[in-house]
Amino acid sequence: MVAGNPGAGKSTIALAVALKSQQPTLYFSMDSHASTMAIRSLAMITGLPQRECEERMALDQTWASDLLAQYAGHISWCFDSNPSLYDVEDEIEIYREMKGSDPVLIVVDNATDVTHDDGDEFGSLRSLMRECKSWARETNATFLILHHTSESYGSNPCPPRSALHGKVAQVPSLVLTVSSDVAGSMAVASVKNRYGSADSSGQTAIWMRFQPESMLLEDMPHG
Repeated sequence: MVAGNPGAGKSTIALAVALKSQQPTLYFSMDSHASTMAIRSLAMITGLPQRECEERMALDQTWASDLLAQYAGHISWCFDSNPSLYDVEDEIEIYREMKGSDPVLIVVDNATDVTHDDGDEFGSLRSLMRECKSWARETNATFLILHHTSESYGSNPCPPRSALHGKVAQVPSLVLTVSSDVAGSMAVASVKNRYGSADSSGQTAIWMRFQPESMLLEDMPHG
């Protein structure tokens, strides 16, 4: 799970993992539609600003489609803005039927957009966590789930684990909280790690270069 306030860079992390891993991926993009994700992907692939990618894509669709096929062809997308748990399960089954195998990575962006019959937001979150745990065991896929933190908690430099909406930190093996309050950079803190070190306060973080306009996310240069 990667959690943070709106605009902190959660979706950038998810897209970077999906693109750079080059593993068969099923990507649920509830917050952003197809053209937005195409532009973001092109920016991350080329290093060009998103506005320039959008303009070039409009003028030369072959350029865009060739790059996306080459570098993002391993990603299958679902752009349903409010899927139910049953819809998510159906998409996993459809992927298996079409590809003949399970995805290696499943991205859920983001958790609060998956609906449940009872209409209870926190109940829906808990149900999603339970189902993702079950689907992960069934498919052997890694689930990367994006989630919100409460803005009433400060970032020092990252939100604490207690800031997660719905208190759903029990299930994920790894929970990272992120903040991009410092211009040109992103702080990432491990607030839960079943297999390694963690600091639930969010005060122990690593820093990365982050430029949203070009979807740049990379390690800080030494020195």
